[in-house]
Amino acid sequence: MDSATRAAIVAELSAAFGGARDVSSAPDQPLCVELNAIRVPPPWRPSPAKALMCFEGWPDRRPGFWIAPEVVNDAGQPPQSSGDAYVLGGRWRAFSFQFPWNGGSGTPTRVVQLWLTRFRLAQ
Repeated sequence: MDSATRAAIVAELSAAFGGARDVSSAPDQPLCVELNAIRVPPPWRPSPAKALMCFEGWPDRRPGFWIAPEVVNDAGQPPQSSGDAYVLGGRWRAFSFQFPWNGGSGTPTRVVQLWLTRFRLAQ
């Protein structure tokens, strides 16, 4: 992925979700973007929360997505089918959620919206 594409993705996500920054380990590595203020719907909290995306194989492959490990429901439980993951030296929560991805047919913003569907469906 070239530097202009990387910058465009970060700018798009920053505008859509209240701030984003490139946290990739190196310019020749897949783009990784930390989102500063993802809003998760009730009963999930805290909201907003941080999230992380890694764009390996973009746009043919959907990006990886992780949420801050502090995100829990009103009962204090994390999302079902989730677990801790260590990405770029930080602790995140990975979770299982399937949605169709037709490579090249979506924007980075749309991918986040699809991942967040997981929180609307799982109360």
